[in-house]
Amino acid sequence: MPTATERIQEVTQATPTGKPKVAMDTCCVRYYLEDTKPWSYLLDPIFQAGLKGTIDLYISAVVVSELLTFLIQKPQNEAGYDAELFLTSLINRHFTILDLDEVVARTAGRLRGSVSKLETPDALIGATSLTNGHSLFVTNDADLAGALPSTTSVYLRDVAMEWLAQNFPVPCFNGGGPVSPSKSGKGMTTGVSAASLELGGVQPDSSANWRRILKDAQTVASAVNEPCAFFVLSEKNGRKMETREVLFWHESLNESRPPRKMFKRLHEHLGYSIRTGAVANSGNRIHGFVFASFAREKARQNQPGFASKSDHQKEAAAWNGYLVLWRTYRSCLDLPQMSWLLCEDGVARLLDVAATIRFLDQAKNVLGWKGAI
Repeated sequence: MPTATERIQEVTQATPTGKPKVAMDTCCVRYYLEDTKPWSYLLDPIFQAGLKGTIDLYISAVVVSELLTFLIQKPQNEAGYDAELFLTSLINRHFTILDLDEVVARTAGRLRGSVSKLETPDALIGATSLTNGHSLFVTNDADLAGALPSTTSVYLRDVAMEWLAQNFPVPCFNGGGPVSPSKSGKGMTTGVSAASLELGGVQPDSSANWRRILKDAQTVASAVNEPCAFFVLSEKNGRKMETREVLFWHESLNESRPPRKMFKRLHEHLGYSIRTGAVANSGNRIHGFVFASFAREKARQNQPGFASKSDHQKEAAAWNGYLVLWRTYRSCLDLPQMSWLLCEDGVARLLDVAATIRFLDQAKNVLGWKGAI
């Protein structure tokens, strides 16, 4: 069976047998209106096909009502802005409006009767698509998607999950090959770091370079078997780079080693100013190792204790677990003089920071992260 992404691609292609008829739920139109990524990006092929005349686009009269409510309540700074004129212009450009009748009402009643959680407006929107024989109906409402035949509907969240896999991690690598840890020399041994005593900092031998510490970090991460991070703080001494400290973090240390204190220590090492974005310690560097495994997170979600979850919930939970370290340390990703490595299933690779930030800033809308990351 084609994937959700492939089904959208198929329906937007020209066909000699007639134009496909595609309908949209309210949320999908809103995503496009507000350019909420990656949703708007995922929907763009449909809107572009509609503008080219390859497909015919439809919305229910209920969608018009919900969109107008949203536009009227949304704060606007433009002088002379008229919500109804704006909506009329949008609809005339893209859609044909389908009215409600008794057939739609009866179909909506049957949908609501079979899916108890389905609200009446959503049932009416879905029923409008069903009774008009649309080739495809696109929604991001789980209940509505579950109530409609899978052959003629697409749950946009399925497309978004496929987008996540297509955009991370491979497209976020910096283009180089895997980073090989060093097996020679002194590693992450003994010594408590007085500089970060409360953060559990370790002070290795100054000659221990970050590649050698990566080898020891792999051993520790394997034992922890959870997403975790290491920060190697080094300093230039003459012509040599010497390691001053190694910090370790994972979620269970949230209270004893709050991320804000970890951020502060990283900033201090670089002499970083949040106000100016400049660093005072030009010879200092940080290497961040993030150990995470999507395969492990997916396997965890398939344990018997999570049997009550839907496939969508399991997939989202696996992604949240996989990305938790990146979400936590998002504000440090673009620190000057700092390099980041993703260490997954025994392979370490350097990340392209800009690409990773773009991905995370869109992934938060798919995974429901609230507030700044």
